[in-house]
Amino acid sequence: MIKKSALPVHFLPGTQFAAADEKIAFGEHFINHRINFYAVVWFTQNQDLHYIDFEPYPIRKNLVYLLAKNQVHSIPSQALPGARVIVFSGDFFHSIEETQIKQLFLPFNNEGIAIPAEMLQYLVNIFSVILAESRGAADITLLLKYTSAFLLVLRRLIKPQALGIYNNDTRVIKVLQLIEQHFKEHQPVSFYADQIGLTPKRTNEILKVILGVSISQLCNQLLLLESKRALYNGILSVKEIAYQLGFSDQSYFSRFFRKHAGSTPEQFRGQFQEAL
Repeated sequence: MIKKSALPVHFLPGTQFAAADEKIAFGEHFINHRINFYAVVWFTQNQDLHYIDFEPYPIRKNLVYLLAKNQVHSIPSQALPGARVIVFSGDFFHSIEETQIKQLFLPFNNEGIAIPAEMLQYLVNIFSVILAESRGAADITLLLKYTSAFLLVLRRLIKPQALGIYNNDTRVIKVLQLIEQHFKEHQPVSFYADQIGLTPKRTNEILKVILGVSISQLCNQLLLLESKRALYNGILSVKEIAYQLGFSDQSYFSRFFRKHAGSTPEQFRGQFQEAL
């Protein structure tokens, strides 16, 4: 086992909240790393690509990305692109009252949110207030209000076809939260259906209408993501990862991974070890 491939973790430096209108990093940005906080990254210049959970996304001026705690991120460039950045702890995140804001950070959709020209100055103004408060009194109550306002405005800018995952239906919200918490040990639809008082068939029908996917597809998406994180981390063997994620044996896990990732677990791990 090549343990030097272990996934680095970036932490906030002894604070609940920080904002910056210049380049900011809490470790080596150009390698894959897991973040131990939430982040709003508003790029202010064009560059090539960055990676969220091993998938590439464009770095474009006035494109905003929302990163959740424990996601894997990298900007494979020696020079950081210009960006306005807001970062905050898990405690700060859980103090946000609006459920629709918290939904924005679900790891099911990592596409950037484009800021149109007519909204640019509006959001710059809100960000400036956040920045001033964070550099001044840093009152957490005010920072919660200002950051919530900023994120609610961003939510308005999401393309209509992508809004399904951020639906206000309380049943969908609860199912998504439950899936994120229990996807390792509970894949059957019946578990989630029981939690919201519906039949498995009706639960899947609602999700397919709103999100276009079934509960099993969402669980598989998260299982694949956790598989990639663990394989890159390089600490556990493939067999240990399989059991940790609830698979009955390694061969079943390998078939699952190959089906959804297009490569074997060993091939996926090997491509990163070769780069070290």
